Amino acid sequence: MCSPISSGQQDPLISYSKTLHDYTLELWTESRRVAEEKARRKLARTEEEARKQPRNSPTTQRPYGP
Repeated sequence: MCSPISSGQQDPLISYSKTLHDYTLELWTESRRVAEEKARRKLARTEEEARKQPRNSPTTQRPYGP
């Protein structure tokens, strides 16, 4: 049977697991931040392009067909 580790020591596997978890969480968080920022920029660009396009008023609309 395994002997308990004294309170002054931490199991190396537990330490490694916690470190890996923290590192992975940090990478994931940064990845989400970048993806959300990219989505905000894309939305802003799309809205800006929509504002630049002329709106069709009844006097400038072209009838459909030949």
